[in-house]
Amino acid sequence: MLQRIANRLLLFFCFVSLAGLFVACEKDKDLKSDKVQLLSFGPTGAKPGDTLRFVGTNLNQVTSIQFSGTNATVAQNAFKQQSPELILVVVPQAAEKGYVTLKTSQGDILSKTQFNLNVKTAASITGMTKQARPGENITINGNYLNWIKRITFGTGKVVTTFASQSLTQLVVRVPDDAQTAPLLVFISGTDSAEVQTADTLKVTLPVISALSPNPVKHQSNLTVTGTDLDLTRQVLFEGVSTPVTSFVSQSATQLVVKVPASAQKGKLNLVAASGVKTSSAADLDVLLPTISLIAPNPIDTGANLALTGTNLDLVSSISFVGVTNAVTGFVSQTPTQLVVKVPAGTLKGKLTLNVVNSTLTVTTAADLQINGGLPPLPDFTFPIYTDALQNTFQDWSYTDTHDFNSTANVRQGSKSIKAVYNAGNGYQGLTFHAGTAASTAGYTRLEFSVFGETGTAGKKINVIVNGNYGSPYQVTIVGGEWTTYSVTMANIGNPATLGEIVLQSAGWGGTVHVDHVGLR
Repeated sequence: MLQRIANRLLLFFCFVSLAGLFVACEKDKDLKSDKVQLLSFGPTGAKPGDTLRFVGTNLNQVTSIQFSGTNATVAQNAFKQQSPELILVVVPQAAEKGYVTLKTSQGDILSKTQFNLNVKTAASITGMTKQARPGENITINGNYLNWIKRITFGTGKVVTTFASQSLTQLVVRVPDDAQTAPLLVFISGTDSAEVQTADTLKVTLPVISALSPNPVKHQSNLTVTGTDLDLTRQVLFEGVSTPVTSFVSQSATQLVVKVPASAQKGKLNLVAASGVKTSSAADLDVLLPTISLIAPNPIDTGANLALTGTNLDLVSSISFVGVTNAVTGFVSQTPTQLVVKVPAGTLKGKLTLNVVNSTLTVTTAADLQINGGLPPLPDFTFPIYTDALQNTFQDWSYTDTHDFNSTANVRQGSKSIKAVYNAGNGYQGLTFHAGTAASTAGYTRLEFSVFGETGTAGKKINVIVNGNYGSPYQVTIVGGEWTTYSVTMANIGNPATLGEIVLQSAGWGGTVHVDHVGLR
């Protein structure tokens, strides 16, 4: 029995010994593995030319180390030191941020982390192209330019794609909308930084040398000569709110553009894609009629009126005060004289000349006087409006539009008030508000003259004094002629003082002219 137990114990010890031997053999096999492993590398803040350490196992089998970047591979014969556990290499000048690859006969071993460099202090720009057209390439020279990741041009235009890039040179296209400014260069690395170039990149702009013809007619072709005119994206004319973007023709030395109908005398501006404007040295003058004399003056309606001046052949029609439609048929017309028949219904006032192919108009300096017209009105002892507001009265009007300096239709003097009432707003008012209320002592009536344009005949005007909107006095408009209204103090409630007068539409819309307002 004891012998049997002893045999079994001997068998158990043999089994344990064999198992231990097997494990020991496996460990010994692992220790003697020829697998190449990269455990770590650094330092991470190295610079080109610094020594980099690679730690691992079986590194003696590494045949080369490949960094990111062109020509950034270190061959085995260039290693400073190599053993199974350690490799020392000098960081190549062309190395860039990225993963590092160890080349071996077993295959490539890629680093788990990216290699980065401290290049801020080493990177430098030694020179650059200083002037270029939009769309052209510029060259930047320096050191470690392969670490530049973006360039910001004037107006904040960021470029991240380059025509070419190397350690010492970078070529980049100038954006179409870039402006003259230094460049901002972003250098990547463990100490990334954005630096401004010492030099300024001057971006070429279109330049005007001549305008022809000058003066020019509306809706005719204007030829602009100069340099780099093909860079023009818009042309700005004086008096025209919308830029001209469609051209008759365009080249680097010549730009042909049609003159807009609303163009006025002034500088011509060319706008590049960047939004930067360049102006003509001389004004562009636009041909318009001028009037030096109208005769006879005064004149009877139905008689021939002669206008003397320049460019009168550009007149397309003439508007007379009091006449709805402009006159388009003339007795005769030359560049220096225009003869026209004065239409029936013409009132005293300035003539308005409309211009061929133009939205501009020309107004005579002098009024045309009509024989047998309205007699002059006597002066007020207390004027409220005679060519201008008087005696502290101010414009507090709430009409759709109003003009206290209108010359379109004048009863007496040189100016009147033009008021446009809007029917949609119901009741609007032409308002005279006194800074200091005037005493009415010694005055018996309020007087004003009104001319009603088409559509206002028979309409009522509420005369409201000192805010008494509840019981206004009303007058009736006579259309197509001046009518003077004399409102007694009793009609408006016998106010002791006069602080505000409102001429209010009674629920209608239309245009009236008001003149010669005061107390008598």
